[in-house]
Amino acid sequence: MNRELLLAIDIGTTNSKGALFTLDGEVAASASCRHQVSHPHPGWAEHDAVEVWWKEFCFLCRKLLDHENISAKDIISVGISSLTPAVLPVDRQGEPLRPAMLYSLDTRAAQEIRDINRTLGETYSLQENKRPISPKSTGPKILWIRNHEPEVFANTAYYMGAPTFLVHRLTGEVVADYGCYKLAGLPFSLKAFGWDHRACEACGVRMEQLPKLRFATELAGTVTEEAARHTGLAPGTPVAVGTGDFLAETLSYGTDFLGLPQISYGTCVGVDNGNDHASILFPDYVPNVNQKTVPGGSMSNGCGNIDWMISMLSGMEPGKRLDSELLAHFAQTVPAGSNGLVMLPYFNGEKTPFDDPEAKGLLFGLRMSHTQADLYKAALEGTAYAIRHVLDMKPGGHDRRQAVVMGGGINIPGLLQTVSDVTGYRQTTLESYNGSLVGDAFIAGMACGVFQERSEINAWVKTSRTIEPSDGVKEVYDRGYQMYLDLYQAVSGLMHRPCL
Repeated sequence: MNRELLLAIDIGTTNSKGALFTLDGEVAASASCRHQVSHPHPGWAEHDAVEVWWKEFCFLCRKLLDHENISAKDIISVGISSLTPAVLPVDRQGEPLRPAMLYSLDTRAAQEIRDINRTLGETYSLQENKRPISPKSTGPKILWIRNHEPEVFANTAYYMGAPTFLVHRLTGEVVADYGCYKLAGLPFSLKAFGWDHRACEACGVRMEQLPKLRFATELAGTVTEEAARHTGLAPGTPVAVGTGDFLAETLSYGTDFLGLPQISYGTCVGVDNGNDHASILFPDYVPNVNQKTVPGGSMSNGCGNIDWMISMLSGMEPGKRLDSELLAHFAQTVPAGSNGLVMLPYFNGEKTPFDDPEAKGLLFGLRMSHTQADLYKAALEGTAYAIRHVLDMKPGGHDRRQAVVMGGGINIPGLLQTVSDVTGYRQTTLESYNGSLVGDAFIAGMACGVFQERSEINAWVKTSRTIEPSDGVKEVYDRGYQMYLDLYQAVSGLMHRPCL
C-alpha cells in the first residue's frame, strides 16, 4: 500500500515515543521505549546521547516500519522533539565528548550562574530575554565544562541539544530552532533574536560552536545514505529542524484554546498561563522583548515525583510496581488533605514560580498511623499545590477557571481529579495525550510543504473528557495550600544548608 505518512519522534526524559500520522492527523502506528536518567553525583542529571537519543531514535524508526503495509517510501517527512534544553559537547565528527547535561534537572552549575551574573550584571538576562539565568540555561553549563573539564572544553567543536544532535545524525546539518533557546536564555538573546556576543564571552563559548538558528517548521535537510542504513528510512526523506517537547506539545493544542491555561503533565510539569509560546515555531514570528507575557512556565518537578513515590511504595523487588487499580483506590479512599500529610515536591529544586535550584522535597506531618495510601495521595496533592502556585501567578487570576491539559501524566491514577479539586479548575483533556508527537508530525508536514498555515492543525485537535472539581473539598484544600506555602517559607533557609 502506498500512502503519505509523517514520522514523529519525541525523546523525553524517561521515555521515547514515536508515531506515524496520516495527513488528516490519524495515527497509523506507534511505539515507545523507556530509559533512565543518570545521576552520577548529587545535582547531576545526564543522558548518554548515543545510547539513549540516537539508538532509541533508530529503534523507534525500525519498530514503526515493522508494521504491516508500511514502507519507508510512505514517509514524506520527519519531525523531532525532545527534552530541552540539554548541553552536549561534540567533536568535529559530531561524536559526544561527555554525557549530555539535562535542563533544570541538572543543577551543578550554580556557581557558574553567579559568575555570569557578576560578569554581565544581575539584570542583563532579564533585559535580553525577560527571564533570569536558571539551572536550565545552557550558558552556565558550558562555563561549568570550561571550569571543570578543560580537556573536553578544548576539544569541543559544537554544543548541541538533543534535536540538533539527532538532526545532525540524520542530515549532517548543525541547526537548532529559535524556540528551544528562547526558553533556555543566555547565550541566546530574544532582543537580538540570535546569539549574544557578550553572553558568549561570559559563558566561554565561541559563536561558531553554536548551531545555526532556524524556525522549527523549516527544512533542516534530508536523510543521508548512512543515516538510512541505521534507521531504515529512505535516503532523501525531508527532516524538519524540530523543537523541544514542550513547544511541540503547545502547538498540538491548536489555536482554538489560545488564552486558556495549558498544563503539560510530564516528568516536569509545565503550566502556561495563556501565552502563545508556539508562535515562535513559525517563520512569521515577530520577536518583541517588550511584549507583555503572563507569568508561568515549567516546574522543575511534576509527574517524576509521583513516579518516584510509586517506586518507593512498590518495594525493592526489581520490576515490581503497584498496579493502577490499587493506586486509584488509594486516591479515591484517602480524604482530602491526606490525613495531615503535606508534601513539598521540590525533588530537583524549583524554577517556577520561584527560582531555587537548592530547594528540596519534604514530607511534613508524618505519624505512625499513615499508610501507603496516605503517602500516595500526598504526592498527588503536592504536585497539585505546585500547579496551583503557578496558576496563581497570573495577576487577577483567570476569568474562566478552565484549563486544557495533555501529557503522559494524565493517566496517573487520581492525578487529574486531585488537581481539579486543589485548583478549582475544570480540566479538558485532548483525544491524543501524546501532544508532542502531534506537534512533531505537523512540524514535519510544514517542513515538506504539505501544510502552509498553523491553523490547519485545528482539524487534528479533538477533546476527550472533562474533569470537574469535587464538591465539599475547597475549604480543606485552601487550608492545605496555605500550609504548603508556609512550609517552604519556614524551611527554605534550612534547604540551603549542607546536610553533613
